[in-house]
Amino acid sequence: MAAEEAAQLYQAFVDQDPAAAIQVVERARSSGVAQAQLFDALYVPAMSALGGAWASGEIDEMTFTQAAVVAEQIGSFVLPPAAKRDTGVTLVLGSMHRDLHSITKDVIASALKESGYRVNDLGVDVRPTDFLERLEETGARIVIVCAEMLATARAVSRVRQMFESAGKDDVVILAAGAPFAADAGLAREAGANGVITGAESALKLVGRVAADLADGRA
Repeated sequence: MAAEEAAQLYQAFVDQDPAAAIQVVERARSSGVAQAQLFDALYVPAMSALGGAWASGEIDEMTFTQAAVVAEQIGSFVLPPAAKRDTGVTLVLGSMHRDLHSITKDVIASALKESGYRVNDLGVDVRPTDFLERLEETGARIVIVCAEMLATARAVSRVRQMFESAGKDDVVILAAGAPFAADAGLAREAGANGVITGAESALKLVGRVAADLADGRA
């Protein structure tokens, strides 16, 4: 049932119909899906389907962007009722300068927040200097940079260069977005330490990096 409802939620996003999207969420809740499970069981699969449809050309750029707006509007309906334990780990996240895509970023941010990470979400179109400023403000040592276009993915190297110039060589940069998922070498060229491919990947990789930092291994 969850798979069918996730498909319906995806269609509501594509149809740019927030009311229909909310109805899908309510039906899932009425069918027995707990509030704490809605995000993983319903929202993440729908968002993954949306990203896949755009990557494959099934939907165009305009549809993808408008669908992302609807997805963001109903995000609060699928979040857990209360935040989980505070991990004490602070990180900075945002989409690269000149990249206005937010779906991947929003999925990753929501998953990490739900799991107790202190997420500083800078939004989209984030300049390297903005990443550095928030890094210095918060003391974070993990930065997630999202990019959905080849040009902006390559520009992630500017974030690494900015950090090195400021003496922040030890900051861990994790890259996310379709170009990095398609070509792992692209992340290495950009100076990233790893690639996030989705919500589950984010939790596993950030958890491992946080543990390494705590033990002095990173």
